[in-house]
Order: sequence, then structure tokens, then C-alpha cells
Amino acid sequence: SSSTLVISHAGAGSITEALHLKLPLLVVVNETLMDNHQEELAEAMAKEGYLYWTDVKGILGKLSSLDLKGLKQYPAPDPKKFAELLDKEVGFM
Repeated sequence: SSSTLVISHAGAGSITEALHLKLPLLVVVNETLMDNHQEELAEAMAKEGYLYWTDVKGILGKLSSLDLKGLKQYPAPDPKKFAELLDKEVGFM
């Protein structure tokens, strides 16, 4: 956790692991995927201010323009909220 920046593929597991460790993150999406869920996830998380994303072709340009102080910390998980949501969805509330 002394990393200045983590560069990763845009898989959900990789993203959540880096964010829970509170590390600044640049994800690189795989444009060759048929249903590009990586890009959708990366765009959504970037829109919220948790990470930066790019494709392989844009990585050098993105690295030269990053503002790591502009990223927000990802909130810690709250199991109670998940339980409440699940209870509501299955009709217990």
C-alpha cells in the first residue's frame, strides 16, 4: 500500500480490491470484449470520481495528465445496507 498509482485491467475484482486498499487507480479496458462491461464499469466509477480509465492506445496520454489528488476515496462497505436492501427486495420489510 505504498504505491503511488495502480495500473490494472478493468475487471470488477481488480477495481474493488485496489479501491478498498485506498490506492489511486488507473484501469485499462479491454476493447476487444464482445459486451464491453469493463468499459461500462470503468466509466461509471470514473464518473463518481473513484478512478481514471483509458484504453491501451490512450495510456501514455492519460498517464501524463493524471491528477491523483482529484480522486475520491471509495467508501467502506456497510453490510447492514446490503441486508436492508435484500430484506426489502424479498419482501421482509
